[in-house]
Amino acid sequence: MNETIIHLWQSVATTCIGIIVTMMGFWIAIGKNMATKAEVLSMIETQGPYLLDRQFIFERLSVNKETQASFALSLERNSDVMAELKIQIVMLGKTLEALESRIEK
Repeated sequence: MNETIIHLWQSVATTCIGIIVTMMGFWIAIGKNMATKAEVLSMIETQGPYLLDRQFIFERLSVNKETQASFALSLERNSDVMAELKIQIVMLGKTLEALESRIEK
C-alpha cells in the first residue's frame, strides 16, 4: 500500500513536471513571435503607408494563430502521452507488487 502511494506521487510529480516544461516552451515560443508595441510604432513611423503596415500586422497575426494552433495540438498530444505514461507506471507498479508477493511466498 505504501509503495503504491509512492508510485502514485512519483507519477503525479512526473506528469506535473512534464506539463510545466511543455507550458514554458509554449509560452516562450508564442512570446517570441509576438510583435511588441514599440515594434509596431517603429514600423508605422519608418516604413510608410498605413496599408502596408496593416497588411504586415495581419500577416504576423495569422502566423501567430497558426503557431498557437500548432502548439495547442502539441500540448494536447503531450497531455495524452503523459496520461498513457501514468497508466503504464501504475500498471508496472502493480506488476512489481505481484512479483514481490510471488517471491515472498
